[in-house]
Amino acid sequence: MKMNKRSLNEWLSYLEKLHPTEIELGLTRIGKVANDLNVIHFDAKVITVAGTNGKGTTCAFLEEILIQAGYKVGVYSSPHIQRYTERLRINKQEMPEQFHCQAFEKIESLRGDTSLSYFEYVTLGCLDILKAEKCDFILLEVGLGGRLDATNVVESDVSVVTTIGIDHIDWLGDDREKIGFEKAGVFRASKPVICGELDAPQSLQQHAENINADIRYAGKDFQATIGANSWSWSGHKNIDNLPLTLMPLQNASTALAVIEALELELPVTLLTNAIGHAQLAGRLQKVSSETQVDTYLDVAHNPQSAEYLATQLQHLRKPGGKVFAIVGMLEDKDLTGTFAVINSAIDYYHLIPLECYRGASQQTLLKHYQASNDLPAKVDCFETIADAYNRVLSKANNDDIIIVFGSFYTVSAFLTFSQG
Repeated sequence: MKMNKRSLNEWLSYLEKLHPTEIELGLTRIGKVANDLNVIHFDAKVITVAGTNGKGTTCAFLEEILIQAGYKVGVYSSPHIQRYTERLRINKQEMPEQFHCQAFEKIESLRGDTSLSYFEYVTLGCLDILKAEKCDFILLEVGLGGRLDATNVVESDVSVVTTIGIDHIDWLGDDREKIGFEKAGVFRASKPVICGELDAPQSLQQHAENINADIRYAGKDFQATIGANSWSWSGHKNIDNLPLTLMPLQNASTALAVIEALELELPVTLLTNAIGHAQLAGRLQKVSSETQVDTYLDVAHNPQSAEYLATQLQHLRKPGGKVFAIVGMLEDKDLTGTFAVINSAIDYYHLIPLECYRGASQQTLLKHYQASNDLPAKVDCFETIADAYNRVLSKANNDDIIIVFGSFYTVSAFLTFSQG
């Protein structure tokens, strides 16, 4: 008798238990199954995007530009915030759960005794759907590092590195030269590479030279110049009067360099409109609420991303207004360093625990805040995000701002609470 088909939740539960470790870098296992699944080479133009921060927003800018230009665009990203199906979108539409289940069934029938990690299995599933959908462009957001990440099994046409900072020390190393080498692992010989990092490590530059990559550097081969009410971009051509956005302009600049490397001749009006309309959940995402207090969500979770968030909060701050932060983070992040760069932008902290693997307790967050603190921000600890938010609302007025940040898990918890 035929067994009932697994639901998506049943599949995900199965995948979580399938492999002994959550993260196991390397392309040997996934490479074998990817070859059998025929997802190493695509007819589409494939753009692989690596980087410590900025991968998602760079993909969002590219996605908006290419869709407005009339192309069919697939984007694979991770992690998701609320729904697993957020990980794959085609022309901004999430694929139905059934598509993912069918892809998992195919992988299960092909993998034999090859053990796959959760991320490897998920990556293969999304690649299988992308293959079937026959996109014009595919944007692959690297999960961790680059050289040994599951996405690197695909042969790409353009490789991108957005930024390079210290993160994921256990897997990538504890200095920028080691991390730069890992990111550079997505480069392809003689193919275009866009480096959005303004201070590229020597290891990255050397690897690009060794494989004769056609690399273009931010600050040298292309650059963004920010004015009071607009910004301009210069590469082989110049584009003026581009709109300022809440998402990092350096990532928009990197996206424009990719468009140039693809040799796409697109109208300036299209590029201007696309950059102004590009959005991504969890990146200074403004949420609607019954209150009049502006509330923003951001997944900033390390010093580099927190530093950018701090500058944006200073711009958003209203005259005489305060900034109330609700913070939850993972314990293996640079907690002290993250607090240190954003303290000057925050007036009141509300620390919460994350109920997940590696989630830091509010007491752990408090300890790291105290280690970083040289400013008189006021700090309270709470058991739940609901408790923290309700306390903030009891104190904040219409001139204030609420920022919820620290992790994808934090943003997800807030959205689940606020929408429930």
